[in-house]
Amino acid sequence: MHAHVPNADAPQVSIVIPARNEAARLPPSIRQIRSTFPDEPWEFIVVVELSTDGTLEAVHEAVEGDPRFIIVANPVARGKGYAVKTGMLRARGEQVFFMDADLSVPLRYVPEFLHHATSADVLIGSRRHPESIIRLHQPLLREAAGRFFNHALRLLRITRLTDTQCGFKAFSRAAAQAIFSRVQQDGFGFDVEAILIAQTMGLTLLELPVEWADVKGSKVSPLNGLAALRDAILAARRVRRDQP
Repeated sequence: MHAHVPNADAPQVSIVIPARNEAARLPPSIRQIRSTFPDEPWEFIVVVELSTDGTLEAVHEAVEGDPRFIIVANPVARGKGYAVKTGMLRARGEQVFFMDADLSVPLRYVPEFLHHATSADVLIGSRRHPESIIRLHQPLLREAAGRFFNHALRLLRITRLTDTQCGFKAFSRAAAQAIFSRVQQDGFGFDVEAILIAQTMGLTLLELPVEWADVKGSKVSPLNGLAALRDAILAARRVRRDQP
C-alpha cells in the first residue's frame, strides 16, 4: 500500500455508527460518546437509514448541536452494509472506525485500538480472541449461529479469521477508501466482503481482543446469519473473480 500523507485539516479519528430504528438505544450511546470524548477534535458520523421510530429526530436531540457530529439521513433502508459504506466513504479521519449503535464494545477500546494503528491497515475486534472478555453472552441460538457462520467461512476457505462479524473495526483512511469504494454488499455480509477485499489488495489485518456484552434490541437473527453466509459466499466468488 502506498504511504498516506496526512491532511493537516483532517481529524485524527472518524467514528461511523450505522443505525436504523434505533430511537431507544442510540441516544444514550451518543450521550456516552460525548461524555467519554468531550474535547477530542474528532468527527462522529451517524448514518441513519430510513426508520419508522423517529431515530433521526432522536439523534438530532441527543447531539444537541455538537459540531463534531455529522448526521447522514439515508432516504432508503438498504442495510447495515450500505449505511457503513456511506459513512466510511465520507469519513476524513486518519483512522476510521465503525461500531454498532449499542456500543457493545466499550468506548475505551478506541484509544486501545489507536495504539495499534501503525501495526496494520485494518484492525478487527474479535470476540473469539483468547484475551477477549465476554461480559454478557448472546442468546444461545444466536451465539451458536455466529460460531457456525465463522466455522463455515473457514471450512470454505473464505477467511481464517475467527470472528468476522464483531461490529468494531478500524481502518487507516487509505484502506477505508480503497476497501469501501469496492464493497457491494448492502446487508450483514459486508464485513466478510470488506475483509476479502483487504486481503486480495495485500493489506495487513490484525485481530485484537475486545470486551463485549450483548445488548437487548439487536436486529440480528439466526435467519440474518444464513443470509449473511449466502452473501459472503457470493462476495467471495465476486472478489476472487475480479482479482487482478
